[in-house]
Amino acid sequence: MFTLIFVSLFVTGWLIAGLVPWMVLSVATRGNAGLVNLPLCLFAGVVGGLAVPVLGKDDAAGIWLSMLAAVCVPSLLLAARRLSLTAVAQVRHQPAGDPNQE
Repeated sequence: MFTLIFVSLFVTGWLIAGLVPWMVLSVATRGNAGLVNLPLCLFAGVVGGLAVPVLGKDDAAGIWLSMLAAVCVPSLLLAARRLSLTAVAQVRHQPAGDPNQE
């Protein structure tokens, strides 16, 4: 029973840590972070946080490192999605007869 409580507290902490980058981007862009990215960020936060103890760092420093990973992984995911959407938008808005097009 105590193990279940302990694991659920860790998962809740990783979910909250995964929510932080999405919330920051949503506030910074006035709600333009996208609700599609919310479950991705939560999942990435849990995966990033869980990766630290699975890879062997299961001491007190590993707890803090897993929380840091639970924030960094969704941040990198949001940055990658933002950059890829910017590149797609630039290609879509380029005129067909543009001489700069290769």
